[in-house]
Amino acid sequence: MFAPEIGFFTGNISMQDVTLSEADRTAAPGQPPAATTVEARILLSLPDIVWCLDQDRRFRLCNAAFEAFTGKTQDELAGQMPPFVDAELPQFIRGFMAHSTECQTGQSEHSVRDPRSGQRIYFETTEIALKNPDGTPGGFVCVAHDMTRRKTLELELTASRNELFQHAYYDPMTGLPNLRHFSGKLAEAVAGSGGRQGTVLKIDLDRFSAINETIGRVSGDHVLVELSQRLREEAEIHGDFLARIDGASFAMVVYRDAGRDDIARDCERLLTRISKPFFVEQKLLTVTASIGASCFPEQGDNPDQLLGQADSALLSAKRGGQNTWRIFDESLIDEARERFELEADLRKSIESDNFTAHFQAKINLQTGEIAGVEALMRWNHPEMGSIPPGVFIPLAEQTGLIIPLGERIMTDACHFAHLWNDGSRNPVRVSVNLSPRQIMLDDFLPLMKGCISRAGCRPEWVELEITESMLMSDPQRINELMRGLSALGVAVSIDDFGTGYSAISSLTRYPIARLKIDRSLVHTRVNDGKPSAIARTIVAMARELGIKCVAEGIELAAEADMMRQIGCDEGQGFLWHKPMPEEDFFRWVARYETTREAK
Repeated sequence: MFAPEIGFFTGNISMQDVTLSEADRTAAPGQPPAATTVEARILLSLPDIVWCLDQDRRFRLCNAAFEAFTGKTQDELAGQMPPFVDAELPQFIRGFMAHSTECQTGQSEHSVRDPRSGQRIYFETTEIALKNPDGTPGGFVCVAHDMTRRKTLELELTASRNELFQHAYYDPMTGLPNLRHFSGKLAEAVAGSGGRQGTVLKIDLDRFSAINETIGRVSGDHVLVELSQRLREEAEIHGDFLARIDGASFAMVVYRDAGRDDIARDCERLLTRISKPFFVEQKLLTVTASIGASCFPEQGDNPDQLLGQADSALLSAKRGGQNTWRIFDESLIDEARERFELEADLRKSIESDNFTAHFQAKINLQTGEIAGVEALMRWNHPEMGSIPPGVFIPLAEQTGLIIPLGERIMTDACHFAHLWNDGSRNPVRVSVNLSPRQIMLDDFLPLMKGCISRAGCRPEWVELEITESMLMSDPQRINELMRGLSALGVAVSIDDFGTGYSAISSLTRYPIARLKIDRSLVHTRVNDGKPSAIARTIVAMARELGIKCVAEGIELAAEADMMRQIGCDEGQGFLWHKPMPEEDFFRWVARYETTREAK
């Protein structure tokens, strides 16, 4: 039974019969009987709340504990029937009395809230059916035992257990199950698959460490929380189990018996949901993810093995360009081994100085003069030869080796700037593109100042390329960085401008020297000779702000002509030359200048 105004009532019937004394049985209705038997006197002396009713449920007698609890004496209630409306008992007591006498005989638990204290009081009540010597009904004895302390301890213990469980099996930030919980669910899924195929998906955000460093950790956490909600909705719709493994990594158990085409559709659906823009601190941010999948029981029945296979597939997806997915197969084992060996070689090559700076000129599109130079790091592996930047740069970012690499290219750029400009009447800037992870470090400015000083270089000969996303990151850190670079005399350019982010407001806030227009905007519509509308807008805006523009990735003369026509200042790309070592670069410069003068 349940009464909303007083709490709950559950009954577990257990008959208990006692014999009523002759004196108690023959007491006149409305008169309190005398407690003549030893049993009755013992009963009424209990510290529990005790009261007796006759066979018609009229109140007969009670003990002192009852009177203290209700505030009513035995004489005031004698002869009345529950819920004792005429006795002017408080509502919660009247409800308690009525509720505890509804069961014909047995035990129950229920609670009431005391309006005077606001505390919830828990009682265990026992109603005993009495019989006369001849076996006819003789009335009832009701006993209410205060079990509030025991119940409170039970509730506290339950709450503590729940808190421990939550801490042990759930991620505190997103509220999602954690790795331990996921491993248990995966083991259950594998054991209960009955031969039906299931899938393990490992989901990891692309370059999220760089995003965290540019937009700030607090904003990064907001992105993770919102992303968790998106993935949770997808999992609930399809009956899957989702967990946050660590950092920006999630895992999902897909219980459906799905083929590879179904897995592909699941991955594409998740990638589409993830890539929808996030609104963070009044800015739109787009993130992507990579997904690795493994299948059970086809590829094994060990949860750790399946998660490891999904992780191998995930790494392969990231190496394949990110924002994509991959299903595990045996060939990935060889790829993982190769990656492990490549990471070890990367560490050795940094120590062995197998990295060299290559240089690429920036050309004035109006005059043809060399307007600047960019320094780029290249890895010459002792056995495999030249390793593309697209291979070793992501690996260096993931392992933290990008920091010593960045210091090396910065040192080489400063030495080259000194060599190129010392004694020149028309010095040009040498630019270097460093990882946001390094630029946002507290010791970056002293590091750059030291590189410039040791090379005998002048700060105005150096240009630092940063990304749009960095300008939209931690405002306090960016302000400090920009003020420091300005005080040092180092120029700043924005790389890959026009993709992914919108840093237009930052162009008037900070002293930006150049905008490097992303190559995707340079190549657009070159076949019909019409420049990208975005490229045209960027050039026009930069001209109004007094900022020079550099078109990246120019490979065709038609592209150079197109960018020249819309007023772009400089160009850079394979049309003139590929990045090359210092000595080869100086030889190219000599040939280029001779040819240009001849024209």
